[in-house]
Amino acid sequence: MDREHRMFQEKWERAYFFVEVKNSPVCLICNQTLSVSKEYNLRRHYEANHSKHFDRYTEEMRDEKLNELKKGLNFLQHLSSNTNKLSDAAVKCSYVISEKIARASKPFTDGEFIKDCLLSAAEILCPEQKLAFANISLTGNTVAQRVKDMAENLQDKLREKVKSFVTFSIAVDESTYINNTRQLIIFIRGVDENFDITEELLDMVPMTDPTAENDLFLYVEKSLEKFNVDWSKLVSVTTDGAPAMVCDNTGLVAKLKSKVKMFFKDAELKSIHCIIHQELFCTKKLKLEHVMDVVINTVDWIRTRGSNHRQFRALLEELNAQYGNLLYYTKVRWLSRGMVLKRFFELIKEIDVFMSSKGKPLPQLTSEDWIRDLAFLVDITNHLNTLNISLQRRSQVVTQMYDSVCSFLAKLSLWEAHLAANNLAHFPTLKSVSRNERDGLIYIPKIVELKMEFQKRFFDFKHYENELILFSSPFSINIDSVNEELQMEVIELQCNTVLKTKYDDIGIPEFYKYLSKSYPKYRKHCAKILSMFGSTYVCEQLFSVMKLSKTKFRSQLKDTGLHSVLHIATRNMRPDIDILVQKKRCQVSGSKSKE
Repeated sequence: MDREHRMFQEKWERAYFFVEVKNSPVCLICNQTLSVSKEYNLRRHYEANHSKHFDRYTEEMRDEKLNELKKGLNFLQHLSSNTNKLSDAAVKCSYVISEKIARASKPFTDGEFIKDCLLSAAEILCPEQKLAFANISLTGNTVAQRVKDMAENLQDKLREKVKSFVTFSIAVDESTYINNTRQLIIFIRGVDENFDITEELLDMVPMTDPTAENDLFLYVEKSLEKFNVDWSKLVSVTTDGAPAMVCDNTGLVAKLKSKVKMFFKDAELKSIHCIIHQELFCTKKLKLEHVMDVVINTVDWIRTRGSNHRQFRALLEELNAQYGNLLYYTKVRWLSRGMVLKRFFELIKEIDVFMSSKGKPLPQLTSEDWIRDLAFLVDITNHLNTLNISLQRRSQVVTQMYDSVCSFLAKLSLWEAHLAANNLAHFPTLKSVSRNERDGLIYIPKIVELKMEFQKRFFDFKHYENELILFSSPFSINIDSVNEELQMEVIELQCNTVLKTKYDDIGIPEFYKYLSKSYPKYRKHCAKILSMFGSTYVCEQLFSVMKLSKTKFRSQLKDTGLHSVLHIATRNMRPDIDILVQKKRCQVSGSKSKE
């Protein structure tokens, strides 16, 4: 049929009471929509349904009726549009609140409590809008579905982002939570051609099979292939150093290296033992158990007995002590030891008074030698805690973390020299109790032992040291220590005064966003370093969130629900809620289902 005969003609409005809405003819009388703008179809509909009533209308009456029906249609369209807007707003609010519930690791059923609060507030502040708040669906099932939708959306976004990576690395760790299910955690850190860094949770895999430890590689391989990664772009894998991860032949790292070599035979997959874990292993060389045992046993004796604890706190209040309580020692908390020791030292007089009053005097609390050892331990653990805190940040560049370790090694050498001269400037607690000019000499062996342990633990980084320096100090590195493939580009870079000025102004890693594509090999080298994880800190963070989310009070939360929560709670990316609302409206429109 000719297109001209399908075009709606204005004269049909008056003749048959039809108007065109979204390229389709709509009857103003019964609101029926016809599929084709053809006069025969309109006339047949009018004659079959409405002509008996409206044919007796005069021309003037028909015009009045036509205008009246048009106004009614406009009102219905406006009402429908407003209804759709209100519905979309309610669904969007449901998603936004559900995201906040997930990020705070709160139970899904908290949504109903939040809705009650909103309704109570609306009744006071804007009672005319109460119905709009009532339309926000926040039942436990709805929140669970919203969280699932957002987690899937985030996975889709990450899948798209992975396609842009020029290099990427992974961090892998495992932990066991409340129902004794082991979870394998995999984070990915990728760099695109603009040197934008993406660091996100890639996957969580529940390992219910007791023999699963032998299949770590299969789990990691499957997770990576779900995102269609290019294996030749994998730069490094960071683990906690467990045997299942780093065993020479059967460990995860060994199998990953073999996998990468299948795609690029000259590839060298770097294996990094978490820097934070290494630092914690080093601290175990401070063998001063005669101090720690007394501190831990005393704190436990006071705090685990209700009457003792109440009386001790009352004593502290009576004596107007600096603190109102002692701290528990928790082995798994990285900073716990230093904080417990510092608090114990600062309350040592009050503790001595209390223990004596209970008939449990501790001779160590009045021993000059023991108090001196405690003071040294307070100072050195405080320094170690400062190092640990500097390593506990997300998205750190591996060179920055290694610089912190090198800085601490330099400090150890300085402290060794100072103690030999009985200079206690960096050991203020020890200095406050020192009574002898030779007190500093006692602790030199401890400092030396700690320094040797750091050097031993971080020796592997010596293999990568030149690569790291080339990334962090490209303008000062000796060209002879640079890989021959990169020497020409590095020389050109070192002679570029404009880039040198930019490097001095903004530093790394921001500098590399200004590095032009005329340095392709050096850009690739820098992208590799930027992608590396220096620690499994992101995994440890996730374990903390997991323990908040999966408690004995939420034992019914299944792995799929837990994973959805964690994908939202630990992500830097945010879900595209507007897109999800649009999809939800289409689904409801098509299926006639209720929210």
